[in-house]
This record gives sequence, structure tokens and C-alpha cells, in this order.
Amino acid sequence: MTECRVSTVSKNYAKALLDVADEFNSLDLIKTQLDDIKSVLQSSKDLQIVMENSSISSAKKIEILTSIFGSKIDEKLMNFLKLLVEKNRFGEFDSIVTSFNEFLDKKSNKKNVEVISPIELNFETKSNILFKLEHKLNCEVVPHWTVDESIIAGLAFKFDDYVIDTSVRNKIENLCKNISR
Repeated sequence: MTECRVSTVSKNYAKALLDVADEFNSLDLIKTQLDDIKSVLQSSKDLQIVMENSSISSAKKIEILTSIFGSKIDEKLMNFLKLLVEKNRFGEFDSIVTSFNEFLDKKSNKKNVEVISPIELNFETKSNILFKLEHKLNCEVVPHWTVDESIIAGLAFKFDDYVIDTSVRNKIENLCKNISR
């Protein structure tokens, strides 16, 4: 569960869960509960070990999950967790959550963008950057602000499979490459 490699199977399970949540108008609820379950699993190494242990029966794993989450989460989500256990796919839970969140963001026309700057940016600058990003990407942007002094000046943006690097460090590296040719 600690490795988050997204497989086709994980995407299929995530899409199926998204479709069910959408059908019952519970997308936000399911997203929140999935993220909460993921946090619990990440903070409890013992629970991870139990859920990944093939010598523990599916019935016992379902009993454990029900005792922890049963009355606290949506019934459809509990049934989904049981299905993952029964199909021996619970080890893919992290990547299923990642895929679910990506599908939900796409459905909601949202994009997670990491914005890297050499210093902490003030509110006005962040607002200006956010406005321009939303205009250029034509979607709602969920920014993740990161400070990295090594970029010297400028900004870098990471989203989807793209990196847009306008930093001074990048310009210096490119200049050095061109000079050495």
C-alpha cells in the first residue's frame, strides 16, 4: 500500500467507484472518506501489515475494516472496501484513491498544479499567478505552493505530465549545455 503505482486495474476500480458515487450524488463525501481511510492506513503500520498479510482470511480482514470504519463511512464505500478484500485487491488501495481523485478532478474541471518559487510569495502575487494559470489552463487550479531556494529566481510549474520551468537555475543549466556543445 505504500507504493503508489497506478495500474489499469486500479483505474478501473476507481472509475467504478466514481460512477457509483456520482449516481448517488455523493462524490464529495466519498472523496473525503477515501482520503480519511488512506490517512488511517498510512498512520497505522499494524493495520497495513494485517491488510497485506495473505495468511489472514478475507472474512477476518472485512471484520477488522468493519470494526474500524463500518458506522463511520458511507455504506457504498464500505461495500467497496469489502469487494477489494474479497478480490484480493486491497493492496492497490492507495493507487485506487489516487486514480479516484484524478478522475474526480477531471470531471470537476480541476487541475492540481505545484507552483515552485525561490521565496514565500505574498497573497497578491499568489492570486495573480492563480488567475493567470486558470486563464491559460482553462480550468479551476488547485495550487500547491512550494519554496525551493535553489531555483534562484523565477517560477516552475508541475501538473499532469508537464513541467514548465522559467527559473534562473533552468536558464543557467540550459546556457551551460549550449556552451559545452
